Amino acid sequence: MRFCSLGSGSSGNSFIVQDDETTLLIDCGFGLNETVSRLERYGISPDQLNAILLTHEHEDHIKGAFSFANKYKVPIYLSHGTFKMCKKKINNNYDIHFNIINGTQSFMINGIEVTPIPVPHDAREPFQFMFVSKFKSIAIITDLGFITNHLINTLKEIKGLVLEFNHDKKMLIDSDYPQSLKDRVSGMYGHLENMESIKLLKAINYNGIKWIAAAHLSKKNNDENLVRGLISDATSKEKELIKVIDQIKGIDWLNV
Repeated sequence: MRFCSLGSGSSGNSFIVQDDETTLLIDCGFGLNETVSRLERYGISPDQLNAILLTHEHEDHIKGAFSFANKYKVPIYLSHGTFKMCKKKINNNYDIHFNIINGTQSFMINGIEVTPIPVPHDAREPFQFMFVSKFKSIAIITDLGFITNHLINTLKEIKGLVLEFNHDKKMLIDSDYPQSLKDRVSGMYGHLENMESIKLLKAINYNGIKWIAAAHLSKKNNDENLVRGLISDATSKEKELIKVIDQIKGIDWLNV
């Protein structure tokens, strides 16, 4: 099983998980044409996709999802809450097959077992996801305000981890963001501060992780080198096993 990202940040988020027979698109935060263009970077054509999984209804995660699914006839998996919040953005003429999922039940898409993980975020019913295929596992964890015990227990033996490192606390405080935005980002239903992400890494079996990819970094309130250093110090992982997903370039294939 392998992973790549089309890009991650406040301007759009989209990820790919793939095994021998299945290709999944997790979130589609870029427009239709931009998504197709970014998929081409990694040798993926739209008709290869078996499903789109949506984590929540925020624009940087769903921007192109419905037009893409309609054009290329790709089914969408999402929570009931996410579906309700997205209904006003779905063209009545679209022909899309929606699969409503819940946070207590894993499900299969071909040979990949998908486990939804409820997380604290300011959305209607947000999930993040863990994927397992042939005893190999990848989790994509972004857009949450704090680390829960359920999340820690779910990820204890994960092999490939995509984890939000949204902001540095001091950089956010000193930024020119309005106070209301600072409060939202740093709140319990906002985004992960660097040290909260490190808390998760220290709580799981990081020795068994093949790679760690930092995602959803703030342009203004974080620093790539700072994040790499924090992860390295916390896990003693070699530098080549620590990745940072770029907003524009995404990240190339990583195997587990």
